[in-house]
Amino acid sequence: MEIREYDPTKDKQKVETIFSQYWTDREFLEELSRELDRSSDLTIDPNTNARTFFVADDSGEVVGVTGFRKAPEHLSSHADTKNPAELYIIASQVKEKGIGSALGEKVIKEAKKQGFTELLCYSPETHDSSWPFYEKLGFIKGGIVKDPDDGYPGMLWKKVF
Repeated sequence: MEIREYDPTKDKQKVETIFSQYWTDREFLEELSRELDRSSDLTIDPNTNARTFFVADDSGEVVGVTGFRKAPEHLSSHADTKNPAELYIIASQVKEKGIGSALGEKVIKEAKKQGFTELLCYSPETHDSSWPFYEKLGFIKGGIVKDPDDGYPGMLWKKVF
């Protein structure tokens, strides 16, 4: 399995299929699609709005996706450092095969490489089954916060580099 940069021309459809395995909210799925599109928009200032996505590729088949970006204000206000990134998304076609862990390690490495000082991640209470995964990657609980869009409570996860 190889972790490589997301290629919008050949990966988008498969990545969106993986997203639909985990999320059913049409608005959120549309937001994810827009974020994928923005990641390849060369007119975006990479210092303020960059989105970086990677896929797990198993013999030419996309089996997972992850992405991070500069942390938005509602998350960065909880940061312990001055230059946080947001672990925006991580999903794999199947669980318990090491795909998510490989993607998580790639995000951590790339965020450090790009000069970020920590990763923040909001995970809603409805996805609390994924919380042990964040602990496995070395994230610590930052407390319950509410999503600014819909008010859903969730855990804020932090990993300082």
